[in-house]
Amino acid sequence: MRRFRLGVLGNPVAHSRSPEIHQQFAAAMGISLSYEKVFVSDGTFTSVANDFLDSGFGFNITLPCKRDAWQFVDEASEGANQAEAVNTVSRTIDGKLRGDNTDGPGLVNDLLQNLGWPVYDSKILVIGAGGAVSGVLASLLAEGPGVLHVTNRTPTKAQQLEKKFPGATAVAIERLQESYDLVINGTSAGLSHQDLEIPGSVITGNTRCYDMIYGSGITRFNQWCQKQAECDVADGLGMLVEQAVLAFMIWFGGQVNTAPDTQAVINTIRNELD
Repeated sequence: MRRFRLGVLGNPVAHSRSPEIHQQFAAAMGISLSYEKVFVSDGTFTSVANDFLDSGFGFNITLPCKRDAWQFVDEASEGANQAEAVNTVSRTIDGKLRGDNTDGPGLVNDLLQNLGWPVYDSKILVIGAGGAVSGVLASLLAEGPGVLHVTNRTPTKAQQLEKKFPGATAVAIERLQESYDLVINGTSAGLSHQDLEIPGSVITGNTRCYDMIYGSGITRFNQWCQKQAECDVADGLGMLVEQAVLAFMIWFGGQVNTAPDTQAVINTIRNELD
């Protein structure tokens, strides 16, 4: 049986759960693979990626290298081009390097399939304007929300996303007053223990709050949301696993009939975190 070499490239990567996730997928589908964490120091992405591809079948990319990966590949999906970011690199039949971005579809699949939270016709607030948000806006907009507002500490960055993604509207933090059906945190504020400057009025008991980061216990953002009102919250573990299975199917979709079960993997990692 052929053994496929895969990996995740970025900085930092020591914390990555991707090896565990893909090993579980592979075991379930009868595929033999290795999956490595590959550290990329500043300015070395191209050389590291080329070295890996000497024997590698494909790889994932995490921050801060997703734009580097987009510039590195020969061709990219529409979603990757719109986000100007790639998180999955594969080879086409004719040997070209192809870049995809599974972050947005992974988020939407977690919201709709795992959580049962509606997006269509919903009033949505997305906090942040960096690469994490840029990578998911197109997928959220494709689901037909009634309103999609983007807010950020630096208003000009949100305004840039408004121009780039028709249907998204930039709103300054100080102008946030109304409540939302769904509030998504796409910043790393929780990771750095910085408090968001979002008014509590955006949260009601009917609001659903989603933090794109994850960890053991309830994230700081979700704790803040529940202080504003007794609302439903979720973190980004489901998104992580859902984007991973889409990458797995890009690599192995021609060899397996169905995608691996993501819920089993989510449950396994959740139990380890708790």
